[in-house]
Amino acid sequence: MTIPRMRTIPEALKMIKEKDQDTSITLYAIKKLCQNSKINSIHIGNKILLNFDDLISLICNDKV
Repeated sequence: MTIPRMRTIPEALKMIKEKDQDTSITLYAIKKLCQNSKINSIHIGNKILLNFDDLISLICNDKV
């Protein structure tokens, strides 16, 4: 069993930008993916924690 890499939306975007500085992915786009249940996420207080691996998989497979 692997532990999912849970990240906040800003942390996830930062990790994406480390690999691709010119990415068009935005905080708003990631937030909408979470709200529309396109990626696994949980709400803790005012924070949204998302499964970073699911986000990358979704982006790479273009199944939005």
